[in-house]
Amino acid sequence: MLLNRKLILLIAFVCLFLSIVTLQDTYAKYTSAINETTDISIARWRILVNNFDIRSNSSTTNLITPHFAGNANIASGVIAPTATGDFTIVVDATGTDLSFNYEFSISNAIDSPVSDIVVDSCFLNGTEVNVNNGVVSGTIALSDQRTNTFVFNIRWKDGTGENMNNAQDTATTMLEESVAKVSVVAHFTQVGSPTPTPTPTSTPEPNPEP
Repeated sequence: MLLNRKLILLIAFVCLFLSIVTLQDTYAKYTSAINETTDISIARWRILVNNFDIRSNSSTTNLITPHFAGNANIASGVIAPTATGDFTIVVDATGTDLSFNYEFSISNAIDSPVSDIVVDSCFLNGTEVNVNNGVVSGTIALSDQRTNTFVFNIRWKDGTGENMNNAQDTATTMLEESVAKVSVVAHFTQVGSPTPTPTPTSTPEPNPEP
């Protein structure tokens, strides 16, 4: 009787051991099956400025076309002291999956014979935005519309605080290549990114009127 009981206990221990080994083996099979590879899409970064992909080059010319309507004293399509006009920059971010900051810095180009072109105002999609010494900046959120139109109103400053005097204004009409130029430097950075890399462009203006 005692021998049978010992035999039963031995068989029970053996069965328990086999059960533990079987469970460990099963667990090992489950844990070895959880290594998987997940594909994660990289956010797109493609911004077009007047249909120009800023990723393809750091600078370009003739990207912006100014418009001068003229008035009773100044013909259309040319500039002279006091002339006013505008140019448009369309930023198309439909190929971008990120919020981004923008900054436009407008100044007279170094090689321009006219150094008195100033930005009087700027409108973003019809709403006036702040201009600080020729700089316009802001943020386009991911939830905002992806194509935005900036209209810059410019003027040949004359009368008070200008850089050029009357003699210098007149001298610009005597140059062989009398073309005023405005430099537009555009910065675009992902929100939260470090300082952006500039994308400069030079904007030729119409010939000044004598």
